[in-house]
Amino acid sequence: MKNFRFATVLVLLFWGSVQAATVSIIPGSTYVNTGEQFSVDIVGSEFLDLRGGVIDLGMDGGLQVQSVTFNPYWDLVDTGFVQSSEVWSDIKFDTFFNPPVSGDFTIATVVFEALFPGSSTLSILGSSEFYSPFGAIAPDMLASQVSISAVPLPPAAWLFMVGLGWMFRLSKSSLTRSAKTTV
Repeated sequence: MKNFRFATVLVLLFWGSVQAATVSIIPGSTYVNTGEQFSVDIVGSEFLDLRGGVIDLGMDGGLQVQSVTFNPYWDLVDTGFVQSSEVWSDIKFDTFFNPPVSGDFTIATVVFEALFPGSSTLSILGSSEFYSPFGAIAPDMLASQVSISAVPLPPAAWLFMVGLGWMFRLSKSSLTRSAKTTV
């Protein structure tokens, strides 16, 4: 009987660490142009009784957070703040009135603006915290990669520039002909 009680206490103490939970960043698009906005979902999977947490996002300097919106299930939320050009800190969410959530769900959606061309990695930093009614949870954190390309010149702009070039050439040749006729 003592062994059963001891095992029960151990399970309750380490409940959060035995969960096979995962927190992922899932981008709506993995290829974007400079100056374009895109969204990513922060998704929880295989949770048992997630009460809330605090997320710190790591990103390359080529990205800038525009907004953070939450799944309406969360009662208490905070969109966080820019800690540096590479860290968006303290995205907080909690279930104060609702019961803890289980299974697979979206925690929040973050909208970014792509500032520079290149490849940028989005990650959930190790300083993030997740907890259940039984204590801390240590889920696996999955990062995501987004490729940012320079904005190509649209075909209409190329046609416009070719047209301007022909107009300039025609006007220059007509000026040359009129100068020859006046001499």
